[in-house]
Amino acid sequence: MSRYGTGLNAIMAFVVIAAAGHSTLSSHTTMDVAKGAVPEFTDEQRGRIFDRVMRISDAPVTEMAAPEVADSLPEEVPMQELPNDIIREIPLVRGHKFVKFDDRILVVSSASRLVIAMIPRYKLLP
Repeated sequence: MSRYGTGLNAIMAFVVIAAAGHSTLSSHTTMDVAKGAVPEFTDEQRGRIFDRVMRISDAPVTEMAAPEVADSLPEEVPMQELPNDIIREIPLVRGHKFVKFDDRILVVSSASRLVIAMIPRYKLLP
């Protein structure tokens, strides 16, 4: 192998090792450069979050139109704490809150108030 080929292989190996060492996101997280890490919930996790939140009888139901994913939640809309059992079961929701609607749940970043997931009822039917 020529010196050029050996040098190129060494550089490629270094790049691969460096990239692997800097990969801190799990396979359940995507990166939106403008907003930071955004968790991707499985259908099962989405169902568990929806069922558990809908059973919280004293959580207020928001009457306004629901913002879309990646939109900011208006300041006047109160966010609720996710139940501790859901946080233990689905650690991806740590640092997030929810907003309950009649037919959907919004999972919202506590820090930025960005909607990171919308879990509608119809998606959970068999």
